[in-house]
Amino acid sequence: MGQVEMESDGRRGPGRVVAVEPKEPTGPLGLVASTVVAAHAKLAGDVLAPFKIVPVQWAILEQCVPAQGTTATLLARVIPIDSASISRNVERLVRLGLLQRQRFERDRRIVRLTLTDDARAILPEIMQRMQVVNTTLLKGVTEGELEGFLRTVRKVTANAARYSELADPGDSG
Repeated sequence: MGQVEMESDGRRGPGRVVAVEPKEPTGPLGLVASTVVAAHAKLAGDVLAPFKIVPVQWAILEQCVPAQGTTATLLARVIPIDSASISRNVERLVRLGLLQRQRFERDRRIVRLTLTDDARAILPEIMQRMQVVNTTLLKGVTEGELEGFLRTVRKVTANAARYSELADPGDSG
């Protein structure tokens, strides 16, 4: 479809304020995938802004929901950003009073990340808002289309993991 500059009533003209529709995702796989990620990040960022957090920080908090929490090492395995970014975002959440660090008694080197009471208090509202984001993005997408999309994503990520194992120079010998 491409970019269309037009008022919601369909009229065009000089000096008119126009909305630009985003381009349909076509082309290389990376570009298509980043278009989906960008759409989600934009909406999620908007609904998370009142809580002074960004989407990656929400992902970290979400991983800490179980009572036992998690570790930065485990976060780095499930959130697709580098360890340094995980650390910076964890530090920000600690400063905001939403996350706390606790050392394991048996192994003081391991630091468990858990939600604070303040985080647990706002969690229901954030979860509700994020559900609205997902519902908005999936409007008009059938259950079958979503299942097919998720199957494709799982295949692509499995292929990427296999390639990473093959390409790892540390395994050659």
